Amino acid sequence: MSAAWPKKIKHAVPAPVRRWLRRRWYGAIFSGDFPSWAAARAASGGYDAEVIFARTIAAARAVRDGRAAWERDTVLFHEPAAHAPLLEALRAVANANGGRLSVLDFGGSLGSTWWQHRAWLGEFAEVRWSVVEQPRLVAIGQAEFARGPLRFYETIEACCAAERPEIVLLSGVLPYLEEPHALVREIAGRDFQRVIIDRTGFVTRGRDRLTVQRVPASIYEASYPCRFFDREKLLAPFARGWRIAAEWPTFDQADIAAEYRGLMLEKTGT
Repeated sequence: MSAAWPKKIKHAVPAPVRRWLRRRWYGAIFSGDFPSWAAARAASGGYDAEVIFARTIAAARAVRDGRAAWERDTVLFHEPAAHAPLLEALRAVANANGGRLSVLDFGGSLGSTWWQHRAWLGEFAEVRWSVVEQPRLVAIGQAEFARGPLRFYETIEACCAAERPEIVLLSGVLPYLEEPHALVREIAGRDFQRVIIDRTGFVTRGRDRLTVQRVPASIYEASYPCRFFDREKLLAPFARGWRIAAEWPTFDQADIAAEYRGLMLEKTGT
């Protein structure tokens, strides 16, 4: 990935995504600087609101049934569009592996990223796309959405036993986990060759910032904890034996002083 990528990305965000950004962030508020996840959770509605679950399933079914091209955060899009830097990173991995790609998509909902990019992923010789999610999403995924390369598992252990993925994708999920640093340490210590951390917000103040994110009613009415990371602390488990193979800005936005980035880390074995 070349240094020209940021300019390419700036001008390559499709119109439907720009409209989604305006809808997603207009009225969205990141508030607070909470001392703990529990405090942020107490000040919000949480992720387990039934409206979120219902909208997630409905949006995924619309994509599966051809009533939409793809979805993000339950918002439907009717024109195909790829997240260009992520797709390029996946292509780099596949090219390095003779056209084969095996992904563990942690927190990947009902396969949102795979559904969005399935037309482009079809160019590879072999694709395995394994989503690790909470049990009730996995149950629906296995019953209704597991097709072709798309599979669903409740744990990293179960996924690795069945699929042996080479790359882990953490796309927009780490900010919404109670213990993201423990997960990153676990992943860095496992036998994965590459890790992609995408659509993740960073702050420059020497420590994480815990906020409450309130979603605009144009999507659904909800609020939940959201973390902005100190970069050095988040990437500390990759300090030895790993390198940053690629990095890019993403299209996400926040109304606080933060920058969203994507990175691909690659194991060096040294």
